[in-house]
Amino acid sequence: MKITLIGLGKMGSVLADRLLAANFDLTVFNRTKEKMLPLIEAGARGAETLEDAVKEAKIIITCLLDDHAVFETVKHFVPLLQPHAIHVGTSTILPETSKKLLNLHQEHGSIYIAANVLGVPKAAARGELTTIVAGSDEVIEECKPIFASYSIKVIPVGTQPFQANVVKICMNYFLVTAIETMGELYTFAEKSQVNPSILNTLFHAVFAHPAFQLYVDKINQRDFDDVNFDIKGGFKDLNLFQQAFANAGVVPEMANIIKDKFIIALAHHMEHKDWSAITEITRMLANLH
Repeated sequence: MKITLIGLGKMGSVLADRLLAANFDLTVFNRTKEKMLPLIEAGARGAETLEDAVKEAKIIITCLLDDHAVFETVKHFVPLLQPHAIHVGTSTILPETSKKLLNLHQEHGSIYIAANVLGVPKAAARGELTTIVAGSDEVIEECKPIFASYSIKVIPVGTQPFQANVVKICMNYFLVTAIETMGELYTFAEKSQVNPSILNTLFHAVFAHPAFQLYVDKINQRDFDDVNFDIKGGFKDLNLFQQAFANAGVVPEMANIIKDKFIIALAHHMEHKDWSAITEITRMLANLH
């Protein structure tokens, strides 16, 4: 089975590593060619062009930053696909964009499923992501060996691809609001003469999931240079949350509040810090240094 992975950012590169480790026949493509070199050395084929990347692939995995990058890339490669080729979209995008992608594929006789991942690149490297997938049951079954290479759990959430995007938005929104809440509580405790490490112990008891424990420690230790997801990407997600909620007729109260902190962080040139560094803005506004 020939697989192509497009987009070698932090997550895409690790997914490619895991696919190679599982002995898949893998081609990689990235606009910045240097990012392909370690994977080529590890056994992947590096495609020079998008056409070269997809023309023989049975399954194409995209791992791109935002809606525009995904739609423009897919719009370009869909006419080049083999009949019944499968596109697996892993990006965090609007449900409406996912619906447009499905229409594109249906017009050209190819197949689209959304398979968003929950977890950070280090979890992917251990094969411990959770994959949230939606689309044809038959196609999901065909793709399970791929998901198994980097996931500890695969959760089907519906037969329409956009449903996976809805669940991914829910989970990312939940995580970013938890980050904001922890930052406020650590700050409140410190300002109120309570050692924040006490909250750290309690948060570990409450948030047993490894992802929560990661951010509980990150915020407590103020360690934002080891980046899992940067502030620039987080700001994109906040805009995505607002638009997705607006499209559904729901007001994202927390997103509206948190977005202001992302704007301040970007103004302080923190775009390459981990997105949990927005908690530093809470400290700054409280005159803690």
